[in-house]
Amino acid sequence: MASTQTNTVIIRNAVRADLDGLCALENANFQSDLISRASFSRFLRQASARLLVADAGDADKPAIVGYGLLLLRANAVVARIYSLAISQEWRGKGLGTQLLAGLENLAMDAGCHRMRLEVRVQNDTARNLYERHGYQKVADLPGYYEDGGDGIRLEHALYDGQTDVTPAVATGAPLILVDRLSDQRFAVSGARVMRVRDYLALDHGVRNRRVINLCQSYEYLSRGYYCSLLAAARAERVIPEADVLLDLNWKRLQKTARSELSPQIIDALAKSGHGPEQAPDHIDVYFGRTADKRFRQIAERAFDQFRCPILRLHLNKQDRKILREIEAPSLGQLDDSNLAEFEAALRAYLRGRVRKQGNVTPPTALVAILHDPDEVLPPSDKEALANFVQAASDLGAKAELITAKDFHHLSEFDALLIRETTALDHHTYRFAKRAVKEGIPVIDDPDSMLRCTNKVYLAELLRTHRIPAPKSAIFDKRRIAEIGQQFSFPSVLKVPDGCFSRGVRKVKSPEHLNEVATEMFKNSELLVIQEYVETTFDWRIGVLGGEPIFASRYFMAPGHWQIVKHEDDGKSFEEGGFETVAVEDAPADIVATALAAARLMGDGLYGVDVKETPHGPMVIEVNDNPNVDAGVEDVVLGMELYRRIIAHLLGKIARP
Repeated sequence: MASTQTNTVIIRNAVRADLDGLCALENANFQSDLISRASFSRFLRQASARLLVADAGDADKPAIVGYGLLLLRANAVVARIYSLAISQEWRGKGLGTQLLAGLENLAMDAGCHRMRLEVRVQNDTARNLYERHGYQKVADLPGYYEDGGDGIRLEHALYDGQTDVTPAVATGAPLILVDRLSDQRFAVSGARVMRVRDYLALDHGVRNRRVINLCQSYEYLSRGYYCSLLAAARAERVIPEADVLLDLNWKRLQKTARSELSPQIIDALAKSGHGPEQAPDHIDVYFGRTADKRFRQIAERAFDQFRCPILRLHLNKQDRKILREIEAPSLGQLDDSNLAEFEAALRAYLRGRVRKQGNVTPPTALVAILHDPDEVLPPSDKEALANFVQAASDLGAKAELITAKDFHHLSEFDALLIRETTALDHHTYRFAKRAVKEGIPVIDDPDSMLRCTNKVYLAELLRTHRIPAPKSAIFDKRRIAEIGQQFSFPSVLKVPDGCFSRGVRKVKSPEHLNEVATEMFKNSELLVIQEYVETTFDWRIGVLGGEPIFASRYFMAPGHWQIVKHEDDGKSFEEGGFETVAVEDAPADIVATALAAARLMGDGLYGVDVKETPHGPMVIEVNDNPNVDAGVEDVVLGMELYRRIIAHLLGKIARP
């Protein structure tokens, strides 16, 4: 089997069920200095150890064909590769590079700058692997091993390495995600086909690995959507990205695309001597390619706007706007006649690189502040909005308040500050996306919205980067009973896209979990359950550009377990009190934890909710659209708080 499955293993975190495979691999590879079963078991429990395995089996029957063990030390910038082993029949297939990629990825996530390891002098295969990826000898180690063998110590800088060295973190065999293995009707050498449910169950990604999402459904909050979302959380390069799926389902963007592409389709027909009446019923686009030579440029432009593996451009021959609809069909909708075309396009895509759009640097400073004057719980009240306008004036810029109806005027501005509650299926996200497309700096940027708004993504991101947070799990309706056994009660149940305490329920028992989850699954295919941590207040640390700018305590609403208690009418609410202190007066560990979480999101404006517990800080939420209200968050800094936020936004205009 190994000879036909080059580079098709999955790199994942080891679990106790892997102990037999790890021990068998260790005994087959080494004659001395062996890691015992007890030691492997200890490393699995140890907070300072990271143990990855290369699994060539499937979800039901794993096959451990390699492992890598990384050791970390508190407050150290050097990580140590303690051991790396590969099964004899899997050597020479790039597996060592994939394991090395995973270990380097974990070291960077832990804040390390350098990697260090020891290797036998005579082990030419291992030395070649490390040296190929930039590891250099820093010390000789005579008699280092138990049997008296000599070793050498190698070291590698994870950042600012030599340009002629291929970093291991840039590699990784691509994954092709399908609902059922039978959906993939042809083999792709060097890629691993994986079921969606198995990918969602993974707890480790490989930085920069390509993920081709071929799920049957790309609907918002479907499994296909979550695959793209979690791939981004794992720092993997996925197609289609989650924001593309939202774009495809947004009628206004479709309307704009149809207006732009329709005349180009008619021109393409005319150049080939055909009229609109001779157009096909549809044009299939596979990774920006189409078999119909007349429409090659159309295919590229459609793929540039909606980067999706399969696009189908439906045409209406009787309409002057000939492009009727843009659809993203599933692989199962392709018949045998065009499956070969898709296969060729997929192989070409995996050999190539993803093109990225350039940015435009605006020359002036007119700031748009998006708000909703009718919003019940806005992120900034009227006085705070006036303060933002004044802050812009203080800095030599001009700010104007705009609303949703001003979407088509956005290009007239040089920067955008969103002070309206954000959501992915909402015009705030469209404003942010359009701003990026126009080269306009924006807070909140669409990537931050995508990362912060969805609690499934946030839970995965915090877990991946080991940011302390309450125990949580992502689950679907088939796992309700299993989750009821794994969690203590009460626990907190969340829909992926709730905000301001909405879409969050406390469940009191496994039976209550089943009742509440069944209802919530009507609107989402996945839910998040989180350990309930009772406190009288939550810290909110405001973070701007990676630096703390305010620290507030938000107290729970009277007689309630959240800071906002929403009434059944959907409009009334009751809030707890607050206390804002100078950042330097807030607990240092609370601030440090909040900064670590916020920096995973970007360099924009964030509000990190942290609980102060006897076991240390725990991150509850990272908000991309934190409250900045007059008399609350600005108590300490006053107008300086508004000026800092506007200055940060204006500074982005001037950046090359």
